Amino acid sequence: MLRTLGQLRVEGCPLGRTKPLLLLAYLALEGPKPRRHLAELFWPGVEDPLNNLSVALNALRTHGLVEGQDILKARVPCDVEELRRALRQKDFPRVRALYQGAFLEGADAHLGEELEEWVWSTRERIAREVYRAYREAAEGLTALGLGGEAARLLEEGRGLPGVGQVLEGEEPAPQNPLPEEAEATFWTLYLLEQAGLPLDVLQDLGITLGLEALEALHARGLLGPGGRPTLRDLPLPPKAQALALTLARRLPLGQARALYRLGKPLWTEEDRARMGRALLQEAKNRLAQDPLGSLEVLEEAPASPEATALRVRALERLGRYREAWEVLEEAGEGLAEAPVLKGLLLFRMGRVEEALESVRSVEGLGPWAQGEALNLEGLVRMGQGAFREAADLFARAAVRFLAAGETARQVDALNNQAVALFEAGDPRAEEVFAEALKAAEDLPLLQGRLLLNLGLIRERSGRLEEAEALYRTALRRAEEVGNLEAMGRAWNNLGAFFHRQGRKEEADAAYREALRLARESREWVLTAVAMANLAELKEDRAALEEAIALLEEAGQESLAARYRKRLQG
Repeated sequence: MLRTLGQLRVEGCPLGRTKPLLLLAYLALEGPKPRRHLAELFWPGVEDPLNNLSVALNALRTHGLVEGQDILKARVPCDVEELRRALRQKDFPRVRALYQGAFLEGADAHLGEELEEWVWSTRERIAREVYRAYREAAEGLTALGLGGEAARLLEEGRGLPGVGQVLEGEEPAPQNPLPEEAEATFWTLYLLEQAGLPLDVLQDLGITLGLEALEALHARGLLGPGGRPTLRDLPLPPKAQALALTLARRLPLGQARALYRLGKPLWTEEDRARMGRALLQEAKNRLAQDPLGSLEVLEEAPASPEATALRVRALERLGRYREAWEVLEEAGEGLAEAPVLKGLLLFRMGRVEEALESVRSVEGLGPWAQGEALNLEGLVRMGQGAFREAADLFARAAVRFLAAGETARQVDALNNQAVALFEAGDPRAEEVFAEALKAAEDLPLLQGRLLLNLGLIRERSGRLEEAEALYRTALRRAEEVGNLEAMGRAWNNLGAFFHRQGRKEEADAAYREALRLARESREWVLTAVAMANLAELKEDRAALEEAIALLEEAGQESLAARYRKRLQG
């Protein structure tokens, strides 16, 4: 991008000569121009201005910044256009980031009269455009009764470089308060946008916005194209908070959550209880696809046994077994699902017999708990080589999860069943995989997990091209939803695949990408696994020992033992 607001430069380009850069700025703002016009404007009175122009153009063309012969055109975007876009959107944080100084500040010395006039008039015009946007926003804030916020914004606008000098005594026009209906209409539209809700919600609630109110808002510049509020990041006055609650109370929980948050200072006990239910539902919905997001939602939820159980399940899915165990210990005997949750964690930490003992009696705990107990026993039996018995247990677990409405866990159980059937040499494995993929068709991350396992099976069957294609499809599923942890797991599987095939450079690149994503997503178990795999590839014993220590600290004793065995071998 060409920077003209403050220091004149092109980002990432070493060109530092003022005259070529000034020429580029002129073309960027004024559009394509004939060679002769530019030569005469920039080199007035020079004997051969076209020669001077050619020298400047050579410098610009070297860096691909201009194009054309007789008519010349800039090939680089300019910060002024980006600034004007931000001004139209009333995006003042972006305006502040862009407006680093007056237009061409410090680059206006020794210019011809006409070019100097262009610089100064453009500088003044841009400063007035900036102030006008601030003034219009301040007038809108005043009309909404937010006088203090309006004064702060106006002072900020006046304080920007070069703006105060061109205003001298100019003040915003006095604003009458908005009519009550227009003010309520503005806050309604503003709240819906803040909550990410469509206008159709109003129709569902039987709310009609008055044409006169909308016209008044457009006249004040408070609504832009499509009826979207032009102001953002506003402090909500009590009347707006009350309106947020009024809307939230009439909407289904799934749509009401964001509005409840906006009206939080005015909550009643009933609002608090309903919001608590909404947060628990949101945390439960996120559990399979985004366990870290589920944890973040639970931070806001009121304390309850259900919130504790969901927290433990999210931590377990993230591989943070010790932390999950501490949450269970703190909950004490008040958590009905504790035996099942403890069993899951004990199994993950390699304490198999204790895990089975913990889940031995779950009849009274409902279908989810029964499904977890059956699934856990299936994992134990599969580890013992009893594949057909394990497959039957997984099939029963899938039915229990289906009855509990736990689609993600149903898919996991079907996935386990398919693996067990494959290990038993049963051709039904493909059929069960297909059933699991169908159940997960709206859950791309679960599909990705299934495809990783299916890829491993294809690899073990010697179908290497199919295996690699499945690993890459799993990666695409994770990328579709932007889940860093799932992307990291897919890259780790690809790295292991390349490693086993002797494709060391590709394995190194894949492991490093898995490690980067694992760290960025704060998935410490995957971080340790990727570190361990990379250390094995590099035959770096010290790094492998450190990775094993990280796995042990996370409570991943069985996984740590597997790598330690490799280290000793």
